[in-house]
Amino acid sequence: MTARCLFVGTTLILLVDAVGAGGIYQHTRDGRTLIWNNYPSPGDEVTWSGSRDSTGLASGYGTLTWYKVQRAIVTGSNIAPSTGHAANAVVTNRYSGKMIRGKFDGPVVNVDARGKIFHGTFVDGKKATDWVAGAPPRPDEQSTERVSKGAGNAEPAPPAAGPPSLKTAATPRSPVQPTPSAPPSAPGAIEPAVKSRMITDFKEQTESVLSRVGDATGNFRETDRLDSVPQLPEPVSDSVASLVDRAREFRAKVGYETALSECRTETETVDALSALDQTTRNIAGSNASAANSRLAEFLKSNPAPTVDVQKPLWRYLTSMRLLCSRLEKEAEIHSERAQAFASAGRIGDAIREYQEAYRIFPNPATAEKIRQLQSNSLGL
Repeated sequence: MTARCLFVGTTLILLVDAVGAGGIYQHTRDGRTLIWNNYPSPGDEVTWSGSRDSTGLASGYGTLTWYKVQRAIVTGSNIAPSTGHAANAVVTNRYSGKMIRGKFDGPVVNVDARGKIFHGTFVDGKKATDWVAGAPPRPDEQSTERVSKGAGNAEPAPPAAGPPSLKTAATPRSPVQPTPSAPPSAPGAIEPAVKSRMITDFKEQTESVLSRVGDATGNFRETDRLDSVPQLPEPVSDSVASLVDRAREFRAKVGYETALSECRTETETVDALSALDQTTRNIAGSNASAANSRLAEFLKSNPAPTVDVQKPLWRYLTSMRLLCSRLEKEAEIHSERAQAFASAGRIGDAIREYQEAYRIFPNPATAEKIRQLQSNSLGL
């Protein structure tokens, strides 16, 4: 039996089971992952930032983002085919938590379309507690604010239940992550069993995201050209952002010293992944200067990995730092020539030198100099 047949067979079994349970397993937009939808309705679309198991079911920590697709109705000469998901889809809800076989299980944070935050607990994909307004409290706190269905703030739809009625058309590019609580000066006592579970979960999520980023970068393959540095795919970038938020929340609950002593490797890895994600975004946005500064800042504080599993990631970051530094020096030669030409009134030559500097090492400062010289040459 082939792996494809096994996957299809498993999917059919899941769908049959789902019919009797009042919901369905639904594919994410990319068609690679299955998640549970308690209340499916037309126009539901979803993305998942976390991992999936061998059968294609969402697994581990991540963020589930629900969209409602609005089909535009046009007539006459304006009729045109759809240009893709993003053109007619709006974000309605985001849920962050741990998935087991495509269903949320455990603490879940919800951010609705208006940006309001709620938290609750799920068991086998179903809400087991009332929604509570705000980010999750520390384990030693007793939260008493319950959100009733008749209150002014409507209860959000349960995770994997499809988006609720559309309240807003706002569609931010990246998932809205829960604002982590500020680290307390003296975290309350946490039961040993709870603390052990938190540490295990944090380590598992860090390992999962590190693996996903490794896959997206060719196992952290070093490069010698800026245009060959890949930006992380959106779902992978989202998983990094979710991990960063979880790391902050983890430190807030157990205390910085405890987090550093018991999860030092994971804490450093999260910082490295965050630096990598921001660096690739800067490079993709033609801001190599910002990328170089971010890499320099991280490597100054973390000059070497502490364990072997981190070495490929550190080599990758170091290679990008060396590349940016080398290209910045090469570009500086052309910038100095451009300044000399501009001082001599040779505006055309100055523009060409700045353009070459920008080609080698793109950044907003050089782009602005080119714009100013072009404007002056045209008398604008």
